[in-house]
Amino acid sequence: MFKTQFRLGKILGFPVRIDASWLIVFVWVTWSLASGYLPRNHPEWPAATTWLLAVVASLLFFGSVLLHELGHAVVARRQGTSVQDITLFMFGGVAQITDEPTTPQKELRMAIVGPLTSLVLSAVFAVIHLLTRRHSEEIAAVTLFLGGINLSLGVFNLIPGFPLDGGRVLRAILWRLRHDLAWATRWASRVGQAVAYLFIVGGIVRAFSGNWVDGLWIAFIGLFLDGAARSAYAQLSLRQLLDGHVVQEVMSTDCSLLPPQLTLDVLIEQYLLTGGRRCFTVGDHHGVLGLLTVHNVREVPKVEWPFTHVSDVLTPLDKLKKVAPDTPLLDALRHMTVEGVNQLPVLADGQLVGMITRENLLTFIRNRSELGV
Repeated sequence: MFKTQFRLGKILGFPVRIDASWLIVFVWVTWSLASGYLPRNHPEWPAATTWLLAVVASLLFFGSVLLHELGHAVVARRQGTSVQDITLFMFGGVAQITDEPTTPQKELRMAIVGPLTSLVLSAVFAVIHLLTRRHSEEIAAVTLFLGGINLSLGVFNLIPGFPLDGGRVLRAILWRLRHDLAWATRWASRVGQAVAYLFIVGGIVRAFSGNWVDGLWIAFIGLFLDGAARSAYAQLSLRQLLDGHVVQEVMSTDCSLLPPQLTLDVLIEQYLLTGGRRCFTVGDHHGVLGLLTVHNVREVPKVEWPFTHVSDVLTPLDKLKKVAPDTPLLDALRHMTVEGVNQLPVLADGQLVGMITRENLLTFIRNRSELGV
């Protein structure tokens, strides 16, 4: 399966990833610089010099985006909020913050630091440009571009459309005024959608005026902002539905153990093909050994099913993320997302007492949403 994200490593303790879509924009920015911006301002430069500087400028631009997101992440960590990772993708970058800020003041600090970082970088590159323009045309050209693009990035993110940084500043202000996070998020999201519609309309007008590339790109950004605004409000609604509820309320307790010596052909015939379950616990009178899913079975060739025991292919319990009956549902959902699994074993005093699945959570969420409770 093709990986859509690649891990670069850690910076200041934060895992940094690159989404495959970032490569598209990196190539596009490099090509735009090498075929348009740099030759237009410096037609006398050799093609090799132009392309080299275009690559350097693109890398430094995305480095600036990374610093922008690191600003968010550092402030979040200092305020006690954990950060899952930082991901660079088509539209820039995002610091995956695991929890909503607990106060409007924290929200404001986390939101404003990103644009401020970009504006400071713009000023730094502008100073370097002024200091080097009479000594090195190459450095001056690159820093002029970086100063302008960071200024644009800082100003763009200050647009009051949630979930842009400016939208989060707006939400912090509304939250402070009314002391109601849900209300503030709803109105910040609506403003975000209005901003998105302006981008879409403006992009369409520009496209039909003859500038198809820029017009379609602006409209595409608008579509992204609209989806992001809707998604951000939906996530908050989900948090509110799950808030105050624990795993014990929704877990399944029919966790009969499969014997370790059961062969895969019998498992498939008597369990997988005759019921709707895709995940089973394996164990004996000594306790639970691990978890067996359809994915584990698929990794074994069919000809080996009659000779392979479930104990040979299960995922050991010590390698599984586990939760307790009193674990908040939101934490359980977060664990599933981070681990990329659809179910988690529930243990109390070392004993298996149930399983919680995405299906359990979805049913719980759907029922509460439909009943309005």
